[in-house]
Amino acid sequence: MEKMPSSRAMWLFTNPWLEDENGKLDHSCGFSIERFRALHVQLIAQYFKPETVGSGVWIHQLATDLVALGHQVSVVTSFPNYPKRIVFDGYRGRLFMREQMDGVDVVRTYIYASPNEGMLSRTLNYGSFCASASIGGLFAPKPDVIYCVMPPMPLGAVAAFLGWVKSAPVVVNIQDIYPDIAVAVGVLRNPLMIRFFEWMERFIYRKAASIVVIADGFKENIVGKGVPEEKVHVVPNWADPDEIQPGPKDNPFRRQVGVGDRFTLSYSGSLSYNTNLDPVLDAAELLADEDFSFVIVGDGVKKVELERRAQELGLNNLQFLPFQPLERYPQVLAASDMNLVTLNQQAAMASVPSKMFKMMASGRPVLAITMEGNEVHRLIHDSDCGLTVPPDDPVKLAEALRYAASHPEEMERMGRNARTYLMEKHARRDCVGRIEAILKKVGGS
Repeated sequence: MEKMPSSRAMWLFTNPWLEDENGKLDHSCGFSIERFRALHVQLIAQYFKPETVGSGVWIHQLATDLVALGHQVSVVTSFPNYPKRIVFDGYRGRLFMREQMDGVDVVRTYIYASPNEGMLSRTLNYGSFCASASIGGLFAPKPDVIYCVMPPMPLGAVAAFLGWVKSAPVVVNIQDIYPDIAVAVGVLRNPLMIRFFEWMERFIYRKAASIVVIADGFKENIVGKGVPEEKVHVVPNWADPDEIQPGPKDNPFRRQVGVGDRFTLSYSGSLSYNTNLDPVLDAAELLADEDFSFVIVGDGVKKVELERRAQELGLNNLQFLPFQPLERYPQVLAASDMNLVTLNQQAAMASVPSKMFKMMASGRPVLAITMEGNEVHRLIHDSDCGLTVPPDDPVKLAEALRYAASHPEEMERMGRNARTYLMEKHARRDCVGRIEAILKKVGGS
């Protein structure tokens, strides 16, 4: 019998979900000690630590958890630059580099990084990394299995190329469905380019050994495009309930923003083409003479436009702040009476904001601007963790906030429901375990 690595043993003994009701190891989780064989998993993703905003956070968590499970993990990623698209100190002026980070072998490749939010700059940002990763990945050690996180969409084609060169199966993780979402929000309009990226999408799905999506609706979308159902696995994004816990509302962040006792709605995330914050500004105008405050934390291509409009409307009850340090993020969530998740109507069927799970972990109710029938709407109602209002209806948004402010006991109950649902269905340990099982099956362990 092959000896189980001590790091995996420690991970097992600190994860109670791997034990049955008698306290013994539950082999139904997809492995047994006797059958365990360590894999070399290579993650390919544009974002990674030390970036503390966006998908780089959970990708780092996945990498370190796989290491703790006894696997060897390498990462092909870019030089850290998100969210401001300025390469971090200590990483500038290089085309490639290699470093060890938390037990993970990290290969970094060139990326064009510019704070310019124009479409050309953003395209060069994504495209330059995909091109350089196809070269840098050749010099990374040969893995047993490749796990590629998309978007950017062409990164899936890069993973397929590297998998072919290294004779390694590829699993792709779909965070947003492209090109659907780019077409829906009007970013991609040229018919020839649309057909090209639709061809690329089909190519990536065909070459992948398995596909991981974050919601049932995503699976329906991909299966509807002809992908075999058994090839597509739903593993939702997660939040770590140990890192984000309910805390006092009156905390240093709330005191900093100076909202006092006013009912406060907070949004924390990217201000991108996918978001829909104009109704929030309109609702803030409707509630200007009432005890409500609005806090928008984040950066992105839409921020200047939103700030300009807020100034034109004379909104003294709404303020913008930049992204906060990761260690302060739990305070941002806890300081809110409700946390906001919003997608524009066009993007709602092809994207699920991962920030929502962090909101649920905080134990605060969620207010979602979303249409019926998508994953966000389903999640809110299945968990009974908040309220939903239709897109582009500031009157109903204002009414929902008035209702929430006048029903504090119901909001407290919804906040508790949010955390309970998160811990039962979207906790980090469970989701990582499910990804590991897929990797082991594909990688031959």
